[in-house]
Formats: sequence, C-alpha cells, structure tokens
Amino acid sequence: MKLISNNVNSILISTFVIVLSGCGGGSGGSNDASPANTMVETFTGQFLDAKVHGLNYQTASQNGVTNVEGEFIYQQGEMITFSIGAIDFPEVSTAPIITPLDLYSTEDIYDISVVNTIRLLQSLDKDGMPDNGIEISEQSHQLFESFTALIDSPDFEAAVNDVLAANTEINQSLIAKDQAIYHFQTTIDLINGNEITNCPKTHEKVGYSGSFRTFSHDVSGDAVIIDDCTIAISNFNYDGGGPDVYIYGAIDHDYNGDDAFRMSDMLNGQVYTNESFEVTLPNGKTLDDLTGISVWCADVNVDFGSLEFTQ
Repeated sequence: MKLISNNVNSILISTFVIVLSGCGGGSGGSNDASPANTMVETFTGQFLDAKVHGLNYQTASQNGVTNVEGEFIYQQGEMITFSIGAIDFPEVSTAPIITPLDLYSTEDIYDISVVNTIRLLQSLDKDGMPDNGIEISEQSHQLFESFTALIDSPDFEAAVNDVLAANTEINQSLIAKDQAIYHFQTTIDLINGNEITNCPKTHEKVGYSGSFRTFSHDVSGDAVIIDDCTIAISNFNYDGGGPDVYIYGAIDHDYNGDDAFRMSDMLNGQVYTNESFEVTLPNGKTLDDLTGISVWCADVNVDFGSLEFTQ
C-alpha cells in the first residue's frame, strides 16, 4: 500500500510541475487550471492628418469607414490597410494613432510618398478646410475607383489632377506642397504635445500609479494612468518567457475571471529591459473595470507580475 501511495504522490507532483512549466512558472504568482479567458477585445484607433473621415479600412477581422473622429476598429496585433477608391495605402500595424508618416515607416515629413498622400487627403476634403477635419466623400472614392498611378511616381500629381478635373467639390487639382506640409506639421505638433486625442482626462483614477510585484520571469516596472483609456508603462523588465503572455486588466487581481480583459499585444518572445510603452483599454471597458494590471500568462493562467493602482 505504501508503494501505491508514493506513486500517486509522484503523479500529483509531476502534474503540478507540468502546469507551471506550461508558462515557465517560477516561485510566487497564482495558478488555476481552468480554461483561460479567450474573449477577443476590440480597440479604437484614429487616422490623423487632422481627423480623416471617410477612409475605407480593412483588417483581418474588421472593415469599414473611418468616422467623423477619424476612428477605426481593430484587434490587437492586426495589420490595417486604408484606401480611397482603388488607391490602397501601404499596410501598417494597428495603433491608437496612425498618420501618413506611419504608412511609410518614416519620420521625414518631406518624404515624397508622405507629401503626395497628405496633398491628396487635403485636396479631397469635402469643404476644403482641413483645419476642421478632413471628409472624404463617396464621390471621391468613385472618382479614384480606376486609379493606377503609384504614390511615389513622378507622374502622380499629373494623374491625380486629371481625375480631380471632374471633381464637383472644392478642389479640381492638388493643393500646393507647402500648404499641405504646413497643415500636417501642425497636426504632428499637436499629437506630440498630446493635444490631439480621442480620450479625455475626466476619470478620478487619472494619475493613479503602481509598481509591479515580481512573481516570475523577472517582471518589474512601473505604470501610471495618463487618461481615461491609456496606461503608460515604464522601466519595464521581462525575460520574454512563457506562451500567450499579455498585459491584463481586472478588479481585485481576478485576472482569470470572466470580467478580466487583455490590453496588449503578445509580450512573450521578446526580452524587455527598462522599456516604455502604452496600453489602451479595449472598447466597452472603462477605468471602473480595473484596479490593477498583470503580466498574465493566458495559457495556464499564471500571474508573472502585477500591480495595484493607487493615488
């Protein structure tokens, strides 16, 4: 009978080790063998050269038209393509804010593709006043439904002007380069000064902060709530181990509960050393839906490190 008991104990110990090793678990942290929260969250981003209304967009899971705030819907980690008629702008990673600079992976406002894109967007603005937002009408999509010139082509301006000659709205040709660049630079300055945002600072938790308690995989760092839907994480360290690791939000550290939610792309596979980044609340969630965040292994529900927000 003693031999049977030892075998049973060995099996139980082995099973416990396997569950932990599924996320590379170490000392500390919580563990629950129940299925992970698999709800797919959606997020809202903005396309800005001013707020651009009427751009078509498509991701792997979403498609539609940007609204009056320039907003589009996406899931974390997706790529997105914006378009006007037959003009497909380059595919780019989804983010809370996307500008023409992001489309071409550059910080050069004078890049020919950036300049041609902002001239096109501003020239198609329905009321010709991009300072109050840019609206791309259905007529504009129809005008460019057979357009073939490349954005960086020397012939782009002439090709666009040929199409715009039939435009019944404000502009029948592309606006001047300097005019388009001046407007876009103003927008970039506002973004960099955090003066353009689709998220206010009205919630009482704005300004709350915390520091991660380390449970596994060398997780550490700090976080602060900077507006009603954004958390800035700084001095972040994580060794990249474990599968299906994300930033999760929850009330009272219940990261395996039905109301817990994902706030980031997958973190594992990359080593973080004193890194800084931001995460945003998914659609349908507010700061009332969390009191803390966790570096959470969703594969077997292990907390690698978490924090509680306090004043």
